[in-house]
Amino acid sequence: MWVSKTVAFSGLCSARSELVLVSKRMMRPFVTKRMHVHFAKGCQGLLGIEVWISTDDEAPSSGEPSGVNLLDDYGQVGRLVGDGQTKILEHSVDQREGGSFLKVRAVNNDWYDHGVNVEVEIEVDS
Repeated sequence: MWVSKTVAFSGLCSARSELVLVSKRMMRPFVTKRMHVHFAKGCQGLLGIEVWISTDDEAPSSGEPSGVNLLDDYGQVGRLVGDGQTKILEHSVDQREGGSFLKVRAVNNDWYDHGVNVEVEIEVDS
């Protein structure tokens, strides 16, 4: 039986820097269903958000984390940007291996700090 869960990420990405937020280890297989990426007013497309699946919990202070960028499959770019809006993406990826992590990478190209607020809806094999 599959159970729906929301994995929430929240943090502050300092000006001209990067931030990687990591979920707790998900011991069972899961399927991503939906991503909610919130951009505060004033981001002006200068804060980029990526969502990753990884087998480790490492959070590098710069550069890409290990794993697979879920937005990198077919698009021109592998991140979302916005300003004063919430983007909701229907995005289903089947992670058949237990023990994996979700990661959110923020890249802030602005001269101001920006909050990172992302929820990833998943279904977990219980």
